[in-house]
Amino acid sequence: MKMIDQYTPVSMVVEHTIPVDAGAVVILIATVDGLPTPVSDAGLPAALRQAMRALSLAGALPNLANEIACQAVESSGQRLLVVCLGDRQKLTLQCYRDAAATVAKAARKQKIAQLAMLIDPALPQGSHEIAAACATGLCAGFFLLEQFKGTSTDSKAKSPASLSVTLVVEKPAQPFAATAVRRAEAIAKSQNFARAIAGHPGNVVNPPALEKIAKSAAKACGLKVRVLDEKQMAKLGMGGMLGVGMGSPQTPPRMIVLEWQGSGSRVQGSERDRNKDLTPKPRALNPLLLVGKAVTFDTGGISIKPREGMQRMVFDKCGAMAVLGAMIALARTKCSQRVIGILAAAENHVSATAYRPGDILTMYNGVTVEITNTDAEGRLVLADALAWGIETYKPLAVVDLATLTGGVVIALGKEFAGVFSNHDGIATEIAEAGAYHGEKMWRLPIGEEVKEMMKSDHADIVNSAGRHAHAIQGAEFLRRFVPEDGSTPWVHLDIAGVADNEKASAMYTPGATGWGVRTLVEWITGRSRGDEPGAS
Repeated sequence: MKMIDQYTPVSMVVEHTIPVDAGAVVILIATVDGLPTPVSDAGLPAALRQAMRALSLAGALPNLANEIACQAVESSGQRLLVVCLGDRQKLTLQCYRDAAATVAKAARKQKIAQLAMLIDPALPQGSHEIAAACATGLCAGFFLLEQFKGTSTDSKAKSPASLSVTLVVEKPAQPFAATAVRRAEAIAKSQNFARAIAGHPGNVVNPPALEKIAKSAAKACGLKVRVLDEKQMAKLGMGGMLGVGMGSPQTPPRMIVLEWQGSGSRVQGSERDRNKDLTPKPRALNPLLLVGKAVTFDTGGISIKPREGMQRMVFDKCGAMAVLGAMIALARTKCSQRVIGILAAAENHVSATAYRPGDILTMYNGVTVEITNTDAEGRLVLADALAWGIETYKPLAVVDLATLTGGVVIALGKEFAGVFSNHDGIATEIAEAGAYHGEKMWRLPIGEEVKEMMKSDHADIVNSAGRHAHAIQGAEFLRRFVPEDGSTPWVHLDIAGVADNEKASAMYTPGATGWGVRTLVEWITGRSRGDEPGAS
């Protein structure tokens, strides 16, 4: 797992006592009516009690979410970090993730290599859920993509090479919390791997390079791999994949297929499963299917993008990176469900061989597409992957993720992904899984009105019908490549607004967020309770 975990050098254990070698001790507090709530210090060593009381007497306890107060513990040489979660009446698991990520960033800045974080049993959520949320936040916050730093003076500032964390819970909760933390850590490190590869520049990661990365990661965690190259795609008639890739013949497209066979029994369940029947169910032969857009760099093609911000088009592969991260996490947590993940990889470049507006492409399923905008390329690669994946694997349900449209950002901003679906039950399941992990989404419509917009005078459909309802157009286009009778439940997630940050947030540094990894794992783990789409 070394290649996967290298971006998250964090190790965690769960104990019921504070280790004496912790360089810092972290206490989480909340506020009531804007004031820090008293914290029981009965279980704290005397030196920490004294430091905590000194902060309180000085009026220095933090009262804003993710604010940290620091106090030296003179007799032990430790530091006490007190972190505010926010309003006690509004606490969610995301509050703990954000606070823990803030702590991890502070540990980097203050060069703290070992810390202990106390999980107060008096806080509203259960200890195991809080511990898992903190583990996720610590991993997310300590992530830093530094491999492309050179020899400049700024890059020589040394931060800790690793972070060792002890999560301290009450003794009766320790076994449950330890299991929850191991699972959360495995998923978070898989998410960080997805973030890192998403952030690799286009001169480093192109479709053939992504093939090598996926194969190495798959080998490390026990996934099967199948790759379709441009010759195989030509034989299969994948006009969308080949059309988008025409502009970069030196780095041709790849369809990378990852398969997790399923463990056959439940080893580690979702934290939401704690109070549910976990009796293993017979494993379905049909898989769930995940499809991700991996345009490793997107110039827009002949319909070229403005130069401002074009460098951020390295993140146009974030949908597929979410699929890659989720597949790795499912394997690492030994999910019982069989899952197929497809990374539809191509570059969209400007060249003498690039596809043009006015071209007509024949897709894998025989649908013909008139190209009206070469910058509406993501739907073309996804469409071939969807049609081929559904026909080949006959999945129980399919979810695709893509940084598909700027229109979804205009509609929903940078906080929500757009959800489109032909199945209410699956759409609800995905939304609930996302809500549990703080990955917000909002459902948008598809239907006959937009279907009329997509008609072409010269082919079956156009790939873009102008700016109106642009995000809905993208979803409606993709719907032509799933069975029209609704026999295959399908969800499309347009993650253009949430896939990357231009500025740091509480949990993430600027760059890719890995949005969708935790949601997909949560949903699939829940789905493994039963084989019928929409089962609760």
